[in-house]
Amino acid sequence: MAIIYGISEATKEFLKKLPKQVKSLEDIEKIHQKLSQEYDELENKGLIAKFSRWNKKRQIKKIEENTDSKEHRGARGEVLALEKLSELPDDYHIFCGVNKELKDYVTYRRKRNLKSAQMDFVVVSKRGVSVIEVKNWSSHYYNNYYGLPPHEQVDRAGRVLWISLKSSWFAPKDPPISSVLLAIQGNINYDDNYGYVIVKNLNNINYYLQNREEQFSEKEVSRLIGRVKGDITK
Repeated sequence: MAIIYGISEATKEFLKKLPKQVKSLEDIEKIHQKLSQEYDELENKGLIAKFSRWNKKRQIKKIEENTDSKEHRGARGEVLALEKLSELPDDYHIFCGVNKELKDYVTYRRKRNLKSAQMDFVVVSKRGVSVIEVKNWSSHYYNNYYGLPPHEQVDRAGRVLWISLKSSWFAPKDPPISSVLLAIQGNINYDDNYGYVIVKNLNNINYYLQNREEQFSEKEVSRLIGRVKGDITK
């Protein structure tokens, strides 16, 4: 089993929208049932009882309003991705919710407009370093989305990660980065406009990561771990 560091950024942000009793996505249904039962058992007489019912109802509403939201699907997608990535051998290191910020802006696509990036996952092993952007989008949402293209999101993240991992002193001095777009629903294709972005799904992501040529020694992997570890979501 792969070694996991941190927690999913999307999961962390989504859980903030729910009652404090919900500690993980798996808790949602259980806590909803528990709160609903407690609500039904409370009397509706007296100021204190009415306040308790109002508070329970508010917590129940938080769950119901956010379940199956865009944020929930995003968090669920990252959980599915992490479950699959965790099946990799124990010489693979999976960093969740990596946030990298460069000292200065750098050029991306002929514009000096890139300084930071949030990365869903960074995978480090002897076989390379990969930044993975997870999308749990329906085909309808993907085809009607007019924001920053997902291919560009991971392309930009790969450039930020590459610059941040470079070293003037210790090997690997200039580690290559693969940028991977992981489409949970398998409905996003390769885009010629982003030729360095690799598109995978849950069925083939681990095969891709395990069937690359070895690039680093154990000592170099250890150094790369140190360069990423301080930037994970906790």
